[in-house]
Amino acid sequence: MASTLKRSLAGISASEDGIEAAYLRLSCPLCGATSGSEFMTAPDRFHWRLERYRLARCASCFGVWTLDPPGPHAIGAHYGADYHRLVAAAGETQASVRYKSHRRLVCSYKTEGMLLDIGCSSGGFLSTMKGRGWKLHGIEIEPSTAETARATTGAEVFVGDVADAPFANESFDVITCFDVLEHIYEPTGLLRRALAWLKPGGIFCTVLPNIDSWEARIFRSYWFGLELPRHLVHFSPKSLRFVMEAAGFTELHVAAGWSFAESSARYVFSGFLEGIGLTPEPLAKAKRPRLPWRAARKLIRLALISPFARIATAAGAGASIEAVFAKREPQRERDSGRVAVR
Repeated sequence: MASTLKRSLAGISASEDGIEAAYLRLSCPLCGATSGSEFMTAPDRFHWRLERYRLARCASCFGVWTLDPPGPHAIGAHYGADYHRLVAAAGETQASVRYKSHRRLVCSYKTEGMLLDIGCSSGGFLSTMKGRGWKLHGIEIEPSTAETARATTGAEVFVGDVADAPFANESFDVITCFDVLEHIYEPTGLLRRALAWLKPGGIFCTVLPNIDSWEARIFRSYWFGLELPRHLVHFSPKSLRFVMEAAGFTELHVAAGWSFAESSARYVFSGFLEGIGLTPEPLAKAKRPRLPWRAARKLIRLALISPFARIATAAGAGASIEAVFAKREPQRERDSGRVAVR
């Protein structure tokens, strides 16, 4: 794959749009393999920008990654105030409803203890765990957003990168990482840190888009879950299992459900408008729709999207992966000497 990808990237300047040569990734960031093939090209449809990014699929672990993302010093411009505003608003609006399944996922395995939410944003998920026997902590890279999380949840929030967080080893019973792992240049590094921070028997819970979902196959470059160039690695259940087991975790639960079809269909419609010479409004600038359109959207969800999502979930091909992995806990009292997870 390396020679093929080098040819495909030959026309990209090391300084074009802030792309740094060190992040022209010719090897898989999950397993380091250099065998595979180009997967697709797609632009940033959230901001509706023209530049296209190349994706490759690894032949070893079947992970997908962005070959030519902006480097760390340039990636911030591809988020921007609109992105942070919408993410924070989504987390703060009806957090108890939005994070109901996330909370249920955690509490299926742990009901109290030390909890760290990596990428906690404004504290939407943490707010649903407040006062439930948990000591709450978070990591958030954006200072004002972190301050909102502190003020609304009482959590201790570290501002900065995961690699710089000062937590001691074996500090946490639960680490959550919702819609974050796909944004990380070196996800294996984050997972090693998380494993060290977990107590023996502690759990790591994650939710992230499924690149092998039916929706991803149907919508292709218009699929909302791509989120280029902000998503640097694109997981499937198979590649997630691979990287988690390689990091030293044991699988407890992996499932794929949910749907991004509504947002993906919006991208398709915007592409149609552009094709007939009109300028679509980027999702980044979208305003709250009026009541009649909200009612119509609800009917579409009930009649079309929800039934499709249920079928996809039953087939293990839903748009979003939810997973729980555990840090192995030795049980020395067993005469067999086997290692188990509690």
